[in-house]
Amino acid sequence: MFSFFLKMMDPDQKQDSLHLAEFNQGVRNFSLLFTRWMDTNEWSHPVMTVLAKKALNGTAWLHSSQISGLRHGKLFSPGPRTFIAIERLNYYLFRYIESKTLIPGTTSSNQYSKPYAVTEDNKPPALGWWVEVFCGVRIPKDIDLRINFFTETQAREMSLSWAALVRKLMIANQVDIITELEHTIRMNYPANDHDRVLKVIQVIQNKAVWTPLELTAELPAITVLTEALGGPETEDQLLLALQK
Repeated sequence: MFSFFLKMMDPDQKQDSLHLAEFNQGVRNFSLLFTRWMDTNEWSHPVMTVLAKKALNGTAWLHSSQISGLRHGKLFSPGPRTFIAIERLNYYLFRYIESKTLIPGTTSSNQYSKPYAVTEDNKPPALGWWVEVFCGVRIPKDIDLRINFFTETQAREMSLSWAALVRKLMIANQVDIITELEHTIRMNYPANDHDRVLKVIQVIQNKAVWTPLELTAELPAITVLTEALGGPETEDQLLLALQK
């Protein structure tokens, strides 16, 4: 249907429509990228804002509202300061991974004890790279966003399989699924987002399933949770276990 309307447009309108589609895809890709980066590092909103501030020598250019907007793909016009804060934090995180040099202003690595940096060709990308990804003119090469990775049926089946696996792990850990479920999730699930926590609980209780896009975004966080309960330790291991 979209291709039909493109044929009916004049060349300038057609190009504008393509740019809009490209931008919308970029916002979606950046949401997946940002969520994967944040959840793999097991950062809450407050932790990320503190680390970004320290990476900028005390300047607060990344705030909780911006983090939420980027995660959910609802922030369509982040300012240059936002991208600078993200790029600097990622650079110093990469430096820590390579040389164990702490992020400036921190006295320990407690808040980034499982460091994960976004890279392009195995190097931390420059500021412009982040902008280009957001605008949809660049697709990250080093990070697997699993774009269009799941069908509706696959997402539903994997949601149910993951729920069964988590319930089994909780029983093995002598966790009371009725009285201790929410506490266990909040202790081990890295995304401190009320709506996402509620959805995870509903999935475990077989009251809901994730959509393909939701499952793609949740993979890093539910892998952390599953590992904490003694299950698969990597995304690939988890996906393999869910497909059996």
